[in-house]
Order: sequence, then structure tokens, then C-alpha cells
Amino acid sequence: MKSATFCVMPWNSLATNASGNYRVCCNSTPGKNFIKTKDQKDAKIFKVKPSEIWNSETYKTIRQQMLDGVQPDMCERCFKEEAAGIKSARQNWNDKWYDEEKGYGIKSNLDIEYIDLRLGNLCNLKCRMCNPYASNQWIDEWNTVVTTAKLVPDFPLTLEETDRLKNMTWPEDPRTWESIIEIADSIEEIYLTGGEPTLAIEQYKLFDILIKKGLSKKIKLKYNTNLTNIPKKMIDYWLHFKTVQLNASIDAFGALNRYIRYPTGWTSVEKNIDKFLSMPNVQVQIHCTVQMYNILNLKELFDWIKAKTSLTPYLNILNHPVCLNIQTLPADLKKLAEKRLKDYLEWPKVKETIAYMNSADTSNHMDEFYKYTVTLDELRNESIITHVPELGEKIWNGQILSLKEELPIDGQNKFQIDL
Repeated sequence: MKSATFCVMPWNSLATNASGNYRVCCNSTPGKNFIKTKDQKDAKIFKVKPSEIWNSETYKTIRQQMLDGVQPDMCERCFKEEAAGIKSARQNWNDKWYDEEKGYGIKSNLDIEYIDLRLGNLCNLKCRMCNPYASNQWIDEWNTVVTTAKLVPDFPLTLEETDRLKNMTWPEDPRTWESIIEIADSIEEIYLTGGEPTLAIEQYKLFDILIKKGLSKKIKLKYNTNLTNIPKKMIDYWLHFKTVQLNASIDAFGALNRYIRYPTGWTSVEKNIDKFLSMPNVQVQIHCTVQMYNILNLKELFDWIKAKTSLTPYLNILNHPVCLNIQTLPADLKKLAEKRLKDYLEWPKVKETIAYMNSADTSNHMDEFYKYTVTLDELRNESIITHVPELGEKIWNGQILSLKEELPIDGQNKFQIDL
């Protein structure tokens, strides 16, 4: 019988971050989740094979904690969601992968069923909740905004680190794919993201290996993609696999999606959604990162989804940075967000998202939110007032206006919050 803190991932999965570092899983806390070598260095997939780290002290420690019913520090995101009544990634993974007959000890056989590969930071977008480690488009803006809020990571880039992030070529290293070959026979699912994973053509090397070994037809590919630019050659490769799941990263309807996932073209998103919904080998699910910028406008996105497909979206609650977490929303705007979602309370995770939002108050981070937002708006020639006027507190003639007041938009129009 598994303990209350058990998660199957340290026994059946392998994950990397965009720099190629092994980590416990994608939901674990950045900076706390790296797998260490014997000499306590961060293990990297292009330098260290899975067999060399699979029963390392990092893995053995977290497995022991989970077997003992202890909550590992790096797993705070899942347990925080569960405390708010939300079904966490840990619980979903247990439902999918847990096998009581296998037995789970401190040491584990190298029987990897699930791989999470972040193939560098190459991306064509610079989403507001992202950073230069996941998108190279962020590099030039990062040092301007990093001091405005407690971001993740929370430090400016050195010249050396800037150069590394602009030239993240580890997926081109043959040793990367040698590491995958070592565990290829047991793989059932590969999760590819980035950056924007459809730009990382080095994955074709992996596809060629799996097709040649006769393994591709038993493997599911899963992508987190912004759907803006998927090469035809990649689509042709997909025909060799069991199935392909596209988690379409869409956070809002129309212009607000562009504001959040800058500079997404909404026309391209709609065109590609229609295209992939019609493909027999491809499953499409809309993944929405719920955050400060979209919580007040989710109804418009949900209305669009409802008109487009019978599928409901997967809601991924942004955990960090805190200033973008929906728990930071002021109390009056939390009430407004809840009111606007009343027509969709029966959709999966909507009630739970509202409960999570109301379960804590981190509104003391609102100053950070505004400093970060205004700074980024200036860099991108954007305006929070245009897209989310309810969040439109801004410095006007040197003063921060109250949300209770009418704020000018373009010097003419005004709005009043409707609670």
C-alpha cells in the first residue's frame, strides 16, 4: 500500500530541464529538483547516462521520503494544490502509472516508461510568465525586469550566462541520444517541450532511432506547443508513432492571448487548431496556464473553446512567480473572477481553481505585479489597461490610482469595476 505522499515518478520516469539537467519531474520546484552525481555536480543527459544516476543519492533520498510518508521539499507545488482541494500532477501520475505488482523500494530497476525532454530554450515567443531558461527570446529583456519582482530565477544574467543561453546546443550532442537509446526498449510515452519543441529539429534523430528499432508504434508522443509554427516534416514523422497528443498552450482569447504569449498571432492559432482537430492520429487538448493576466477573462476563452470543440481545457495553475499567482489577486477582483466563471463551474478543475485562488492571500505582492507589468509593457509597447482594465492600476502623473476609481483609457474612455 502506497503512503499518502507517494509519487510514482521517481520510479518510472526521467526528466530534464531546458539546460539538459536531469530533474525529478517537471512539477518539482526549480533549483531544488536536480539529480546530483557522486561528486555532487548537476547530472546532465548529454554527459551522464541514465544508468549512472538512476539509483543516486538524490533518487534514493526522495524515494525513501515518499515511502515514509514525508513530503519532499521539491514537491511543494503538488501538495499545495492538494491542500486546496485540487487534484495534483502527483495524483494524476499515480492514477496513470502506479502498478502495485511492481513493488517500490529505495533502489529501482532501470525501467523507464515516461520521458520528459526539454529540448533547449529555442522559442519564437516570450510569454509573460516565462524566463530566458525556457525561451531565448527573453534574454535581452530579462535584466531590465528581474529586479522588479521576486521572479524565478531571481538573478540578472551575466555576460557568460547570456552567451550560454543564446547558444544552447546540447540537443545536438550525440551523447544525448545515446542516453535515450539506453532506455528506449521500455519507453511508452515521450513528453517534448522547450522552448517551443516543434522548433527543435534535433528530435528527428530520436525519431529515426525509435523507428529503426521498431519501437515507435508503441510510443505516444506528447507536446506542449504554442501551435504557431509546426513543420510538415515533423507531422510526417508523427505518422510512425502510436499517437500524438498536442497540448495547445492557449491562455486567453484573441488579443489577450497575444499580450500574455507575446507575440502570438491569433489567426494562426485558430487555423492550426482546426487543422489538428481533423487529423486522425493527433489528439488536441487546450492547456491554459491560469494566472493573474487571464483569470478575469477565462470566460471568453471558455466560450471560444465550447464553440470550437466538445473537449474541455486542462487548467494548469501557475505557481511561481508569486506576483503572477492568482492568490495575489485583491479580494474584490477574486469575487469578480468567481462571478464571471459561474457558467463553467461544472467544467473540470474550475471549482477547484476558484477554491485554490481563495485559499490564500498573497496580495502583498501586488506592488511587484505592477512594477513587473508596467516595465514589461514599456519594453513591448503594450498596456495592461487595454487588455485587462480591471487590473489597470498604473502610475498616472506619478501616482498609483485605486482600483475603486475610474481609470482613464487612451485619455478618454473610462471603466468601473462591476461586482
